[in-house]
Amino acid sequence: MLFLLGFVIQYAAHGQIIKGTVIAGGSLTQVEGDEIKGWSQFGFTGGLGAIVPFGKNKNWGANLETVFSPKGSFQKKQYEYDSLRGTDEYRLRLNYFEVPVYITYTDKDVLTFGLGGYWARLVSAYEHEHSGYQKPYMDSVAFNKNDWGFLVDVKVRVWKHLHINVRYSQSLMSIRERYFDADDIRKQKNQVISLRFVYIFNEGKRERGQEQ
Repeated sequence: MLFLLGFVIQYAAHGQIIKGTVIAGGSLTQVEGDEIKGWSQFGFTGGLGAIVPFGKNKNWGANLETVFSPKGSFQKKQYEYDSLRGTDEYRLRLNYFEVPVYITYTDKDVLTFGLGGYWARLVSAYEHEHSGYQKPYMDSVAFNKNDWGFLVDVKVRVWKHLHINVRYSQSLMSIRERYFDADDIRKQKNQVISLRFVYIFNEGKRERGQEQ
């Protein structure tokens, strides 16, 4: 990630063509290790990015983004309150400032594949357990401030500079350890599926300049 970041900065310093991007979309998330199944937490994501083309035909790209990335999990109430467990309603909302760094390859100027990683900084957290009958676990064990992970990315051009982007990302290290029972200790990790619209500026600018 540091190498790719340095690559982008170096190209910018030498006046190379950099494609700017505007990103907006939504995501479905879950947390591995929280006893809740399903991609049940929805959030809006968006931000800005830069692409530095390289390679003989400029179909490779070094990508850098800065995006707002909400993560977490959700389970609605399954049964009514009892004296032992309360209800099993649960909501976790983790808001991150995220910096994805990745390499892409574009085939025939339409389909783009990406692979890389991200660093995310936690800016706010909200956890609501058992309809409020139980204190949130984060009161005793806080979430890690940093989240490091990998991403797989596919982008399809749909109209001129507009692309549709599908991305899967997952934490590589735990964001928190949670004790459910004395013998049940789980390392929790973020998992995210995103559907985003990406508008890319400066596409084709280098090619037109070369033809002139």
